[in-house]
Amino acid sequence: MDNTMRALPSISLILIAAGMMSTLFKTAAAFNLPLRYGPRTSSAVARHLRNSIAQTNQVCAARFIQLNGCYSICERQNKCALTQLFSTSADINLSTPTAFKKESYPNALHTVVVHRNKQSLAFREGTPLVFTKSIAATYSEVLDDYVEDLDDIPLGALVAVVVSKDKQSDKTKRDTKNSVKSHSHYTFTDNDEYTALINQSQPIGYGVYNPHSMYRVRMLLHETIHPGLTKDIRSLRKEMQRGADFSENDALKSILEKKITDAIRLRMAMNLPSFDTDTYRLINGEGDGLSGLAVDIIGGNTAIVMSSAAWCEIHKNTILYILSKSLALHPSYENETVDIVWRNTPSRLAQDGYELVQEIEMESEDVSVIATESSIKYMTYPYSDGQKTGFYCDQRDNRRTIAKYCENKRVLDLCCYSGGFSLNAVIHGNAASAVGVDSSQDAVDSCTENARLNGLDENSISFVRDDIAAFMKNAIDRNEQYDVVILDPPKLAPSISTLTKASRKYHSLNRDAMNLIDKTRGGLLLTCTCSAAMTQSNGGQFFLGVVNSAALSAKRQATLMAVNGAAPCHTQSPASFPAGNYLTCALFFIGPVE
Repeated sequence: MDNTMRALPSISLILIAAGMMSTLFKTAAAFNLPLRYGPRTSSAVARHLRNSIAQTNQVCAARFIQLNGCYSICERQNKCALTQLFSTSADINLSTPTAFKKESYPNALHTVVVHRNKQSLAFREGTPLVFTKSIAATYSEVLDDYVEDLDDIPLGALVAVVVSKDKQSDKTKRDTKNSVKSHSHYTFTDNDEYTALINQSQPIGYGVYNPHSMYRVRMLLHETIHPGLTKDIRSLRKEMQRGADFSENDALKSILEKKITDAIRLRMAMNLPSFDTDTYRLINGEGDGLSGLAVDIIGGNTAIVMSSAAWCEIHKNTILYILSKSLALHPSYENETVDIVWRNTPSRLAQDGYELVQEIEMESEDVSVIATESSIKYMTYPYSDGQKTGFYCDQRDNRRTIAKYCENKRVLDLCCYSGGFSLNAVIHGNAASAVGVDSSQDAVDSCTENARLNGLDENSISFVRDDIAAFMKNAIDRNEQYDVVILDPPKLAPSISTLTKASRKYHSLNRDAMNLIDKTRGGLLLTCTCSAAMTQSNGGQFFLGVVNSAALSAKRQATLMAVNGAAPCHTQSPASFPAGNYLTCALFFIGPVE
């Protein structure tokens, strides 16, 4: 922690004494500095902090959240990790949603009307994304004294999505040049004509709006799936029209609470967490009806939130509040404190039209968290920068599957990252030996630490820092041979446009991996791709074709044994499948050289 962060409490007290609390918060907001408070904070100051932060804009770095009696949250945006530990003093009562309420636009009811055609049928059947060209018009019914018209529905606003009563041909020409906006927006108050038009439309559900993205609406709630909750939200909107003191944020809280509770219930049905696994995915974006939001539980007491959509950043405080509230009620965590780490993906947010606030980079805390998966322990650093940050739990089942075939075998684990495949091969598979290779020194150090953590010595497992292509070339020259080879490279095809180039790389890596498999008896190759473009291309056949082509180049017979994906906790929506399908793990038997 740098000197700025250490000195800030003293600076805070000086400013308080001078009666300059508003200046403090404006400064903190402008530079996104962390604010740290403890049990000595007076009740008056605490109340002032609560009220000031509730009124401060979203870039303020101080985030309050109640986690089972202890206020604890770790926030990270871009490469900045901050931790605020607050006292359990009853003077700071932030357990209610009002502490997080923020309105940056007029109180209004927003509605998106989509065309009635074959495309809108997909929305009615559960597709979570509404694209720009599907929208016929948008409406904002302003409920307070606000005289200016809105050019569009504000970013992150909750919207009702309805289907126009008028049928439109799928062949109808629309503006194809203007991909940002090709529909009209109407702002009104007490307009019977617009109100009647909306009421006559067929309701689909509710979602969050983004005027800057091709994903104009991310659906969060569908009428047919959650009729009870959608009815409640319609009632709330009617009460707002009558002047009740509610906002759309109240409806969003109800939706989030329902979705997160459902996600927890689903993981409990998967026996997660369990006696041998405390690390898993709790929320998987569209698979759990929360497009752009993912949450991993690491070590049972750390929740890593991953934001890749603008609405998540806009409603960050609400998400944190509902998540903490839900975890506090979870039977597995009711007697524990859960830290929440917020991460985001700047590139994905930029695609979504959201620009992150530039932050002052500070030294992150190197606090370790032990994650347990299938009784194997991994040392993780969720509060740190770099490759050793967290843990990939999507390969959990694939690690156990390959371990079953490793007894008394020589195992090579390429792109080993945290050593999951190697550790499972030795601990659960009784492999004779395992060698892990990764180009990152952080990864190699992490693997070595994990091996020691599980009581393994260098005679059974070892790790090497090297480029895997160079390692395989040198190993082939040395005539090294293995019984089982695992190849799990990073994403090589981030988009469809890179498939051709990526396929050449996958081809060469798989060819060389096959050439390292025992030439006399043959052996197993578990080859993976985490590129959605590769996994989804040609219904999954494209990747298998690349591996088959590599086998022909290696002059080896490749027999497909199984094809698997991510662990079940990485849920998918059947309405959008295979859009959420990104991981392919194909197990082959590579025959001997004839």
